[in-house]
Amino acid sequence: MSQEKRLIEIKKLLKKEKQLSTRNLAKHFGVSFDTARRDVIHLTSTGQALRVHGGLMVIDDSDVPDFLARTQIQSPIKIKMAKAAARFVHPGQLDFIGPSTTLRQLCTLITGKNLEIVTNSVDNALALMTAPLPTVSILGGTIQKKDRLIYSMNSLSELNKVRFDTAFIGTSKVRKDGVYTSTQVDAQMISIATSRAKQVVLIAEQYKFTNTNSSPFMSLPLDKVDVLITDIPLSKEFADNFSPHTQIISVIKEVKP
Repeated sequence: MSQEKRLIEIKKLLKKEKQLSTRNLAKHFGVSFDTARRDVIHLTSTGQALRVHGGLMVIDDSDVPDFLARTQIQSPIKIKMAKAAARFVHPGQLDFIGPSTTLRQLCTLITGKNLEIVTNSVDNALALMTAPLPTVSILGGTIQKKDRLIYSMNSLSELNKVRFDTAFIGTSKVRKDGVYTSTQVDAQMISIATSRAKQVVLIAEQYKFTNTNSSPFMSLPLDKVDVLITDIPLSKEFADNFSPHTQIISVIKEVKP
């Protein structure tokens, strides 16, 4: 069984059992302890579960843990993805950066660069305040506390008056036809921001192609994604849903069995 299939099965087991040991996972799948340990590290480092002594446990009853829970997970993979995204940030640009724990990491990497950032994320704005540059514009409105984003009809109108060089966006689920989020307000903001951008960079770990959360609101069709940054290489099944012109970047080049 491939790691991809094991990870899907582990998530199903975890949802049922709430906590699993690395040793029992190795026995269940008939793999070595080291292989099971790599599976545990992958799930915990990408924010899909919490690492505990001897194994892992479920974050909560939802497949989309809230933003604050996800920020507590120190993920070297997310940092690698943020560094890959930073290659698309250049001086003189006007960019949109949406809410995402990985994109918050991106904001910490681009402080000091001479460009302008527009965001509706409270955490992005805070991360960008540590240096005089870049210039930061935060959209106004009501703070959606769970997702730590700001929304209003006026902010949608403001976005429609701007032309971005690049829009950096996250997602809670990727389906065959598009990029989805769990809230309508987030989808609306992303939809307008990306429609006003010359280039769209999507941040999406591989598990977001296979998770079972609802995330019913589409923010962007897949053929509008110019760059996808993910963790492990996508299967042909997933990659073929994107445009042939989409640049797909995997920060982990090889998955060990």
